[in-house]
Amino acid sequence: MGKVLGISGSPVKDSNTDTLVKTILESTGLDQDFVKLSEIEVAPCRACKKCAYTNQCVWDDDFKWLSQMVLDADALVIGTPVMYGSASGFTKAFIERLWSLRHVKLLTQGKIGATAVVGWVSTEDVINWLNQVMMVSGFKLVGSVIGHGSPGCFTCGPGETCSYSIWNSLKKTYKILESSSVKNQPESMEKVKEIEKMMDSQENIYKGYLEELADNDPLKNPSYNVLKCISVKDQPETMEKAKGIGKLICAKLKSKE
Repeated sequence: MGKVLGISGSPVKDSNTDTLVKTILESTGLDQDFVKLSEIEVAPCRACKKCAYTNQCVWDDDFKWLSQMVLDADALVIGTPVMYGSASGFTKAFIERLWSLRHVKLLTQGKIGATAVVGWVSTEDVINWLNQVMMVSGFKLVGSVIGHGSPGCFTCGPGETCSYSIWNSLKKTYKILESSSVKNQPESMEKVKEIEKMMDSQENIYKGYLEELADNDPLKNPSYNVLKCISVKDQPETMEKAKGIGKLICAKLKSKE
């Protein structure tokens, strides 16, 4: 019937990325394995090129057995959170090491692929990058899904009163610009308008999840209350899309029989 391997590049326990990858896997109804990269050791590629003639990476870490799992699987699902506008370091290291399977033989050619990304900004850029990587690696991409999750400031501890939390930083910058002599500087006024739009977008994103308290002062006394974390499980369209991708994987693999 086929075997599906799911890879999550999120370091967060039971993360939204994990949820999307597992949802895709479970929806296939096929034999499946799930690997969380933060729980194993897969270092970045060192570009020694010793894999060029053997298709086997010589670096001694967990990629030795993980690469075999990739080869044994009929389909691969890769998920990553967006971190600083790109895929997580865990994800990128894994992708780099897949290069060892590419030389001359392109050992992953013809396998089914799917991707999942969780974030708010740069999600399209990251999913496009991940899709392109899979396609040039020979995977037949059947679908991609983007979900939204909580920024790290929600759960870091001091986020509610931190001057540099993702939500306070914008307001802080806005206040500084607003109180300065920017009104006679067209370029600075454009920046102010841009920040206003970003703050409006942020308020819509965090509505029902983050509360700005009455004594909040972005410059002197940041004061917010995290009401709850953002979960892909509360995003019906996202979850349905993930399930649909799983069913597509199953259908594609069945059609090969």
